[in-house]
Amino acid sequence: MNTSMTGNVQKTVLVLMAVIAIVLGLTFYKYMSKPSITPQQLQQMGAVVFEKPRSFEMKGLVDHNNKAFTKENFKGKWTLAYFGYTFCPDICPTTLAQVNQMTKLLKKENPDLASRMSYIMVTVDPRRDTVEKLKGYVPHFNPDFVGVTGGMKNIHDLTVQLNIPYTPVIDPEDEYYLVDHGANLVLVNPQGDYQGFIRPPLDSEKLAKVMTAIDRL
Repeated sequence: MNTSMTGNVQKTVLVLMAVIAIVLGLTFYKYMSKPSITPQQLQQMGAVVFEKPRSFEMKGLVDHNNKAFTKENFKGKWTLAYFGYTFCPDICPTTLAQVNQMTKLLKKENPDLASRMSYIMVTVDPRRDTVEKLKGYVPHFNPDFVGVTGGMKNIHDLTVQLNIPYTPVIDPEDEYYLVDHGANLVLVNPQGDYQGFIRPPLDSEKLAKVMTAIDRL
C-alpha cells in the first residue's frame, strides 16, 4: 500500500470516527435532554400543559409603575401569572411567598431557566388595588414581581380567557370585603400564549420541578 492510499485510509477512518462521535454526542444529548417528568406525571402534580397553546387578548392594563402592560411583556420568557388582590388575608400572600421561594431554588439549581422566567400578579380587585397599592405590595415579596391592574371589564375579560374564576365586587357594603377567586397559577409561554396552569396546593420545590420539566418538553 503506497503513501497516498495510506493517507486516504487514515482520512476515512478519522471521518468515520468523527461521525460516530457526533452520533454518540447527539444520542447522549437527546437522552440527557428528556424531561425528567412526563406530561402524565405533571398532571398528577397539578400541572396541566396544553398540547396546543391558546392565544388570548388583553388591553387596558398597566403595571405597578403605571406603564402599559401588553402581550409584548410576555415575549421571550416563561411567565407565571397569579390572579389575586392585596387585601387577601391568606391565600394570596402565601402563594406569592411560595413562588418567591421557587425563584431562589431555580437560581440555585437551574440558573438558565431562572433567567428566562417572569412573574406577575393581576389584581381581581382593581377598585382598591391602585397602581400605588400594588407597587407597595407585590415587589415586597420579590423585587422582580410585577403587579398588574386595569379596568374591571378588561380584567374580567382576561380571567375568562385564562379560566380564572372569580366574583367581581361591584358595589361593596364596606371597605373590608373579600373577593372570591381561583388560586391557579397561569402559565404563559415565551411566545405570549396561554400554555397551561398549575393547581394548588403549591409548594416551592414542586413548582421548581414542574417548571424545569415544562421547559424541557
